[in-house]
Amino acid sequence: MHDPADTTTTTCSKGCILAVDDCATTRELLRLTLEAMGYSVQAVDNGHAALEVAGQQSFDAIVLDVEMPGLDGMAVGRALRQNPRTAGAKIAMHSGMDEAAVRAGFSGYDAFVPKAGSPRLLGEWVDGLLRSRAAQPAA
Repeated sequence: MHDPADTTTTTCSKGCILAVDDCATTRELLRLTLEAMGYSVQAVDNGHAALEVAGQQSFDAIVLDVEMPGLDGMAVGRALRQNPRTAGAKIAMHSGMDEAAVRAGFSGYDAFVPKAGSPRLLGEWVDGLLRSRAAQPAA
């Protein structure tokens, strides 16, 4: 269940990130790591909360845990890509699953980061995604 007290919202100086993970420890590590890198982070604990929050606020990148009860990360990713408001956000899939299995369920992500990697590695992937986005000319 989504706990509103479990979210952090501040101004988006370097970029706004939505971190979605059903594990409180992982969610907190992601939040702390990304905030230490200068990002504003909002963290939620399930797919339904992710879609609700993403429908109300713009995010530069969304980090999705793949294996969550209820609405899993692949279903959330597909829904985000289908919504014009969220279709352009960079999506990083964060999973202990094999990447081929994730890609078979949802191929529209921008980065795959194994959960066996450190939160810092995930932060570096997100940082790289957003730097590449900033380097792209406006359409």
